Amino acid sequence: MRRTALAALMACSAVLLAACSGTPATSGTDSQSPSAVASYDPDPATLTIVAGSEQRAVVDNVVTPWCTQIRKITCNVTYLGSVDQARLLQSGQAPYDAFWFASSVFAQLGDQKRELQDLASMSVTPIVFAGWKSEMQKLGFVGRDVTIDEVLAAVESGKTKTWVTNPTQSNSGASVYLGYLNYFAGNPAGQALSEAQLAEPAVTKGITRFVRAFQRTPPSTGTLMDDCIAQPDQCRTMFTYEDLVMERDQQLVAAGKEPLYVVYPKGSLAIADAPLGYLPHGDNPAKKANFEALQQYLLTDPDAQKKLLALGRRPADITGLALTNAPASVFNPEWGIATTIKDRQLTYPAGPVIDAALSGYQLSFRNPSDVVYCIDGSGSMGDNQGWEGVTEAAALLFDPEQAKRYFLQVSPSDRTTVIVFNDTIKGGPWTVTGNADAAISGLQADITDLGPGGGTAIYDCLGRAAQFYRENPSGNRKRLVILMTDGQNTNGGTDGLDQVASLGVPVVAVAFGSDADKTSMQNVADLTHGAFISSDNLVTALRNATSYK
Repeated sequence: MRRTALAALMACSAVLLAACSGTPATSGTDSQSPSAVASYDPDPATLTIVAGSEQRAVVDNVVTPWCTQIRKITCNVTYLGSVDQARLLQSGQAPYDAFWFASSVFAQLGDQKRELQDLASMSVTPIVFAGWKSEMQKLGFVGRDVTIDEVLAAVESGKTKTWVTNPTQSNSGASVYLGYLNYFAGNPAGQALSEAQLAEPAVTKGITRFVRAFQRTPPSTGTLMDDCIAQPDQCRTMFTYEDLVMERDQQLVAAGKEPLYVVYPKGSLAIADAPLGYLPHGDNPAKKANFEALQQYLLTDPDAQKKLLALGRRPADITGLALTNAPASVFNPEWGIATTIKDRQLTYPAGPVIDAALSGYQLSFRNPSDVVYCIDGSGSMGDNQGWEGVTEAAALLFDPEQAKRYFLQVSPSDRTTVIVFNDTIKGGPWTVTGNADAAISGLQADITDLGPGGGTAIYDCLGRAAQFYRENPSGNRKRLVILMTDGQNTNGGTDGLDQVASLGVPVVAVAFGSDADKTSMQNVADLTHGAFISSDNLVTALRNATSYK
């Protein structure tokens, strides 16, 4: 069955883990679609919460026990990405009682109508500059305060290979991006960026130089951490959450491996403040009381505060940056973790300024890209709703209005090529240079005019992409192949992989469905220093893949 238009645009489907009728429970769903909750539930004994994935550990270890054992209510939690949370709230069609954002950045972007009530921070975690301890020692960053200028110099000089999440899709990347915009504007930490400052030459030149120094921009902080730790030769340093570094360092040390070390760039202390707010649906005082009780538990209960500290979450009040009771096994000074941070927090700008800044990243500041999409159009794609997913993804990526809504725009300097393959090259290459609306929309039409059929020549498409790059120099554009398939290579040889790898072009390999050859796709990603995505939802997968541009 075709998804609803809104679900397609929000870009993911999910299965909600249902609680037993009449039994208090907490369930969690990974999603980027409001379809996870079909309609609003007015039952006062049920709280439906949409949260960022950053809150998963808190939900599992703190919220769930409170709901089931203390309050005796049902709490259903759906996890959405930051942009999707913001756009869902803006839509006015959110069937949820509460929104729990990673930070005020996307809360302000989504709640421009001020619909959320009692919006308050539940905990805080700083955004840090982290790297392998040996790398941080090489940079001279261990055992002392490090300024924002020093971090900037290390990143821009190429002394270290630095990754950050795509700021248009992930809160940690957005926080870093806004912090450096503020820095280039010459604002002190307590002064918010203005929209007029985005056009100032010092800002545009500075931020362009900065964001183009990053080697990779994964779609989420979890993916960033996983991939950076798995590829230490490609990723030496990164911007990430303090609490995630503590979590991963415990795992690394337990495995006898080198830990990560953090510094807090002085002059740009960005904080993820985890704001939780209530979305009213008419007068329901009992439901509102349950929400308020949850907030108060998280903010004031000693047991809850102890659990949050054990997870690396700092208290939301003024003591959060001056801890006196932090467990040393978590807040370990050997990892650079500072229990007391003496710096002024970055003040985030208003929602319209954030919107303009993120669009500016996508259209002007980031590296121009030269992307080749290799899309599987084999017969099996018609049997598993794969081709339907392809056409929905094309509507999101290549419809200029929808792409703008989710910060997926093609920039004027980009070059975009689409190749559809089955047992041969079925369609394309179709190439658009720039971002003229009619031309970009034409790519969507080219894809949807085709239908699935035939075998699967995965590596032939990679070979055709390599041929395209050899015949059409990329100039200063960042080259990337996004490969999507639902099966195994049944036609042609494997030379195409060697050709792409020899050119130094990374491949984001997307394996769709249970029949896809995940081992081979992981191998494609490894040999090209790319990335591997396994998903049962093509819209989500292809959207995430574009974050690497």
